[in-house]
Amino acid sequence: MASQYGVLKGMLTGTAAERDLDNPHYILKLKGEDNRKFTAQINVRSTDTTKPDLLYYVTDKFDARAITILPELGLGFHDIDYHNEINGEIAVDFIRSGLFNPNEMSIVPHDRIGSDNDLNDFIDKNMQLALNNPDAVVYVYGTLYNRNGIHNVHMNQGNSRIAAGENGTFHDGCVLIQFKDRWVVYFLAFQTQSWCTDDNGKPDPDSLDNGFPTGECRFDTVKTTLQPENVQV
Repeated sequence: MASQYGVLKGMLTGTAAERDLDNPHYILKLKGEDNRKFTAQINVRSTDTTKPDLLYYVTDKFDARAITILPELGLGFHDIDYHNEINGEIAVDFIRSGLFNPNEMSIVPHDRIGSDNDLNDFIDKNMQLALNNPDAVVYVYGTLYNRNGIHNVHMNQGNSRIAAGENGTFHDGCVLIQFKDRWVVYFLAFQTQSWCTDDNGKPDPDSLDNGFPTGECRFDTVKTTLQPENVQV
């Protein structure tokens, strides 16, 4: 994988919700080390129009005992390369890290008429609490591009129809918010991604049917073993 995977630790200074149909994102503006500005793009809709809505899971019941390393990091972007032992202890893998149960994810459209009923709304709810809040720190897992941009803030394995070149293990994207008294964590994935992958993050050959996960390789049927007490994020 050529992309520079890692985690950005920053203070949230701005947000924007995109609600068009042309590859929309929820945008985060963050301040890192020495007031360095970053922009993180969180996908809220897939470019695969056959199943454009994303899989979404958020929790504010995240086991704080597991979060032991991130608060010790300085502000800014930190490289992660699990396979070459570069900050591998904080790498994220939706399938192997046991951070959450994918069976509890929901399929959520990016835009609906009304309030608090679509993916932009759900992400925005806690981001507004973190915005310009000195007691809130945001961690964005993804890949660095153009020095100050973060993207691929979603599962990055099990791809076959789109972005197969991004497949890998222990380089999934997500967002965590550390408030003074609690953590909020967002996990996003695409419906086209298989939850049965090999050591290179490629979908198992028998896990797909016409480009979509099937059987026990769907998010809602995959069997998982949660071991949050062993995860050091």
